[in-house]
Amino acid sequence: MVKSHLYIKLYEDLKQQIIEGQYQSGDKFPSKRALSQHLSVSNTTIEHAYQYLLDEGYIYSKPRSGYFVSDIENLPLIHRTGSPVEYDEDSKTIQNDVTTHYDYAFNLREIDTEYFPNQQFRKYARDTFEDNAVNLLQYTHPKGEWKLRQEIAHYLFYSRGVTCRPEQIIVGSSTEQLIYLLTDILAETDYIIENPSYPPIKNVLDKKEIFYAQFPVNKTGMDLKNLKTSNYHVAYVTPSHQFPTGYVMNLKKRTQLIHWAQQRTDRYIIEDDYDSEFRYFGKPIPALQSLDTKDKVIYISSFSKSLFPSCRIAYLVLPDKLVDKFDHMHNKPSNTVPTHMQHIVAKFMASGSFERHLNKMRKVYKAKLQYIIDALEPYHKQLKIDDALAGMHFTLTVKNKLTTEQCLARAKDNHLKIIPYSMYDDTITETKFILGFGGIPFSKIKDHTDALIKSLTV
Repeated sequence: MVKSHLYIKLYEDLKQQIIEGQYQSGDKFPSKRALSQHLSVSNTTIEHAYQYLLDEGYIYSKPRSGYFVSDIENLPLIHRTGSPVEYDEDSKTIQNDVTTHYDYAFNLREIDTEYFPNQQFRKYARDTFEDNAVNLLQYTHPKGEWKLRQEIAHYLFYSRGVTCRPEQIIVGSSTEQLIYLLTDILAETDYIIENPSYPPIKNVLDKKEIFYAQFPVNKTGMDLKNLKTSNYHVAYVTPSHQFPTGYVMNLKKRTQLIHWAQQRTDRYIIEDDYDSEFRYFGKPIPALQSLDTKDKVIYISSFSKSLFPSCRIAYLVLPDKLVDKFDHMHNKPSNTVPTHMQHIVAKFMASGSFERHLNKMRKVYKAKLQYIIDALEPYHKQLKIDDALAGMHFTLTVKNKLTTEQCLARAKDNHLKIIPYSMYDDTITETKFILGFGGIPFSKIKDHTDALIKSLTV
């Protein structure tokens, strides 16, 4: 509790200093390490305070440069006439130039809406309101609607090899919300996460001030050489398509990780299987949970890519021991997903429409990715694509001595938005970008790729 009060007080003090003009627009803010040493407080306290300032737009970050004070005229909390700060969730930066317009963008987290079966989905929406009009007005079960959990269990078994019952499934509104719930179920424990890591897990652990260690990721997955000598209890991994690297954990490491978890009763693996529906090359890799014989893997995924982001449905598969802990929790949280949306998605899955939609979108996304790969091939001495086997993003390393700043400036001149890899890994020394292609329409994929080549090649 003391730590919580400390970082909130620090955030309030720094915010007030900015408002009062002790810092000017564009001034470099103290580094987290320097401020931590100066105030004799933990790095975690500084990180939380800075995150609050970032979230509210008082400061912004630049890759490998640090934090800078935003233009106070543009902050909506100050009753001035300036334009509000625009927050770009993909690049995690504050954009003070609200006039910037991009004709082309390799955004993350976007899907192709052109091929979504809107008519079918509307039909299931109408059926839901006709069939369950009264039930939709009531609170749903804390774990989610039974029909949806049945369909998820059926889907996971046939698509990912995950064996579970509907009772083991908890439906939530996002991966981050379910991770937050998991940290309550697992109570006081410490974590191993990947480095670089998928943002939701780090966000939750930082906010709740839970201790964690970061193990580096290489081409075969998380580096496990220090696993046996470590004293941690929970490992969080994205083995099927690691974010942001795109690497896939090999079978040897999967087996090692499971053996580690099975050695103690209080050890678990959290398998985040996001993007697993979309594998384009090579044999599909079964989920880590399907290899587990002693109930040590907690499985988590969502419908944000397989359906659409705004449906706000993610799901968690708990081992039986943790199901019992959840069932006996006092003050269990209410389910956060609207009842009607759960019924609609359940009908969509039960009819076979979900499976048909996935099959179609695999072909669509594979064709887009293949086009980009083929278009970049003549420039292979300058541009290196890494691990474009699955998911809806890939990484691209620039090998022609252009710096990240030079590439970003050239991209801006070409009205192109690209995301520096350093946004997710500030230790990187290469010029590297993480590019999402899911939301680019087929009709514009050539123009996007041409702008990319023009910006990153010499």
